[in-house]
Amino acid sequence: MDSVFSSLSQFAGEALLILGVLLLALTLALLVLWGRQRKLANAWRDLLDGVQGQNVERLLYDHLRERMQLHNEIERLEKRIVQLEEKVAGAKRHVGLVRYDAFEDVGGSQSFALAIYDDKGNGAVITSLVGRTDCRVYCKPLLNGRSERNLSQEEQRAIEAAASAEPKTILS
Repeated sequence: MDSVFSSLSQFAGEALLILGVLLLALTLALLVLWGRQRKLANAWRDLLDGVQGQNVERLLYDHLRERMQLHNEIERLEKRIVQLEEKVAGAKRHVGLVRYDAFEDVGGSQSFALAIYDDKGNGAVITSLVGRTDCRVYCKPLLNGRSERNLSQEEQRAIEAAASAEPKTILS
């Protein structure tokens, strides 16, 4: 044991210097950690005190309640969108009109064929033939874009016009 003490006494100055440097480094580290801890403690205190006198628990409950209300509103709107999409699919929104002269002695393209149908092609073709002394109106049902009855050229063109992206009137 005496040999250990004699070895240490030989390097006592260097050992004290190293211990002093370590003590200084530990003191600096302690000061840095203490400063960080104070910042965190202040931030935590501010968070717990909350905004306008509320605490964080109250804020979280309010946020959760608002989030649930928004979630319920979104679900309600999604259901409404599905209903509206179903209605729109059945809406008669494809329209095509062809005007023409049905008879040689009547001018002005007063006769017409009007096709109206939904996205599935269900609807009707309405045809009006205007003569000098009378006017006849015919209606032919459409199922899946086709009619069980024979279609005139004008009626077929009205169906094609309704299928096109842009609504238009065709004069012949």
